[in-house]
Amino acid sequence: MSATTASLHSRIDQLARIQSEVLGAGITREVYTPAYGEATALVSEWMREAGLETRLDAAGNLFGRWNGSEPQLPAIWTGSHFDTTLNAGAYDGVLGVLGAIDAVAQLRAASFVPRRTVEVIGFAGEEPRFGAGCIGSRAMVGTLQRSELDTMADRDGVTIAAAMDAVGLDPDRISEARLDPGAVAAFVELHIEQGAVLEQRGIAVGVVERIAAPHQLRLTLTGEARHAGSTPMALRLDALGGAAEVILTVERLARDSASGTTVGTVGTIEVEPGAVNVIPGAVTLDIDVRDVVLDAREQVVSAIHDAIDEISSRRGLSAELREMVFDRPAPCDPQIVATVRAVCEELGTPYLDMASGAYHDAMVLGAQVPIGMIFVPSRAGLSHHPDEYTEPAQLDLGVKVLAGTLARLAA
Repeated sequence: MSATTASLHSRIDQLARIQSEVLGAGITREVYTPAYGEATALVSEWMREAGLETRLDAAGNLFGRWNGSEPQLPAIWTGSHFDTTLNAGAYDGVLGVLGAIDAVAQLRAASFVPRRTVEVIGFAGEEPRFGAGCIGSRAMVGTLQRSELDTMADRDGVTIAAAMDAVGLDPDRISEARLDPGAVAAFVELHIEQGAVLEQRGIAVGVVERIAAPHQLRLTLTGEARHAGSTPMALRLDALGGAAEVILTVERLARDSASGTTVGTVGTIEVEPGAVNVIPGAVTLDIDVRDVVLDAREQVVSAIHDAIDEISSRRGLSAELREMVFDRPAPCDPQIVATVRAVCEELGTPYLDMASGAYHDAMVLGAQVPIGMIFVPSRAGLSHHPDEYTEPAQLDLGVKVLAGTLARLAA
C-alpha cells in the first residue's frame, strides 16, 4: 500500500467513527446533526493540511480552495459528500471528498501549479434525510426554495429549516449559496460505482458518460380500518392490499420499460394503524423511478399514475399522489470524459465507459456546469450497506486518475 493510500484509508476509518446514532453495524451520519458538524470540522482540518483555504456557504457546503495562477479564470471543482444514509458504509461520497483532498496533496507535492483555481467541495445532505437528497447542490443551482425548508421534514418531523437553525445556519440566507455558472469550468466527482459492473468485468476505472435521474412520488391510499375478524372479505377497503398491487405494478412496468434501463423501487411503506387484528386503513409508500432515458422513465411514471387510478377505483380506496422529486438525466461533458480517458491511457489503466444508475451531486450541478465522474469498483456491488468496501489499490488508482484529470483541466 502506498503512503497516499495509507493516509486516505486512515482518514476514511477515522471519519467512519463519527456517527449521528448507532442503528446497526454500519454508519449513520446525517446532515445538520452534531455528528455531521464534528465531521465537517475534521474534514476542514484535513483540507487545511493539504494547503486549502476553507469556508462554509449558506447551505453548509464545505469548500477548500487552492488558488490558481490566474484566479480570474473559471475554476475547477471536485468533491462529493460525507453525510450518510441510515446504517451505511464508509466509502459512498466520502471517497470523493477525501480522495480529492489527497489528489490535491499529490499535485502540490509534485510542484504542480494550477492555472485555474481548484476547489474541493463537501456537499451538504446528498442523502435524503428530508425525503429528497442533494440539499447543498440543489441550493447551489437554485432549485431548493426557501419555502421548501419549512415543509420538507425527516422521519422525526424535523424540517430542514429547523435542522439548519440547530447547527447555526440561517435558512433565510439559503439563496446566498447560489453558484455563478460562469465561474465554474468543470466539476469532476470521484465515486465508488455502487454496482458490480466494474468488478464483474475486472476493470479498475469507470468513465461515466451519463447519470440517471429519479422521479419520486409519495402515494397515500386510504380505505377503512375495521376489525380483521368480523369484517367479511367482500366488505373490506384494505389500503395495504391496494398498496401491494401498486408495488408489484411498479416492478412490472419498470422491468418492461422501452429503454431496458428503467428501474422502479418502492423503498418505504407506512401502515396505519399497524395492528395485526385491524385491516389497514391507510398506507403511505414512496416510489422511485430512474433511467438515463427521460422519455422512457416518464412513460413508466405515467403508466404508474394510470395503474394507481385503476387500483384505487376498483378497491374503493382514495388515492393522494404527491410529486417529491423530478430530476433530469445528466450527460457528462464530452471534453471532461475525453480528459479522464486520456489520463487512464497515460497511466496504462484499462477503463470502461459506463452510465451511473445512482444519482449524485454531479447530476444536479450538470444543469448549469460541465460535469464528469470517475468510478472505482464496489466489492460485490454493495453500497449503502455496512459491508461496502473498495480495495486500497483501487482507491489509490482512482485518486491518481482524479489528480491527473484535475491537472489537465486546471492547466
